[in-house]
Amino acid sequence: METKRILVPIRGTGADEEAIRLACTLAQKAKAQVYVAHVIEVERSLPLDAQVDSELEKAEEVLTRAEDIAADVGYDIDTDLLQARDAGPGIIEEAMAREVDLIVMGVGYKKRLGEFDLGETIAHVLKEAPCQVLLYRGAASAQNGQ
Repeated sequence: METKRILVPIRGTGADEEAIRLACTLAQKAKAQVYVAHVIEVERSLPLDAQVDSELEKAEEVLTRAEDIAADVGYDIDTDLLQARDAGPGIIEEAMAREVDLIVMGVGYKKRLGEFDLGETIAHVLKEAPCQVLLYRGAASAQNGQ
C-alpha cells in the first residue's frame, strides 16, 4: 500500500514524541505528508465551537513541541487544532476529511483496575478508522503509568 498522508493525533504525552518521529521516518521514505492534530474535547454544555482558553494554550504548546520534534528529524509537518465532543470521533472525522492512508498514535502505558488499558479514544480509532492504524507503545518501565 502506498502511503501519501499520515495523521498523528497527539495529546501532549511522552508517547507522542516517538509517534511523531516514527511518522516522519515513514513519511520520508514514501515522500508523504504528515498531519499532526491535537483534539480539544469540548464539554456538551458548551457550543462545539466555544473557545476554551484553558485548553487552547496547552494545545498550542503541544503543537509547537510537535513541530520542534519534526524539525529535529528534518521533516516538515502540518499541525492542526481540532475541537470535538470526544477525541475518538474527532480523529476519525479528521482522517476522513484529509483522506489519510495511515494513522500513527502513541500509546502511554496506563493501568485501569490493575490491567493495561488502551482507553476509549484508541479503541474507537481502531474500530472506526477508514485506513491503517499503527500504535507506538514504549517500554512499560519507561512510561511510569502515563
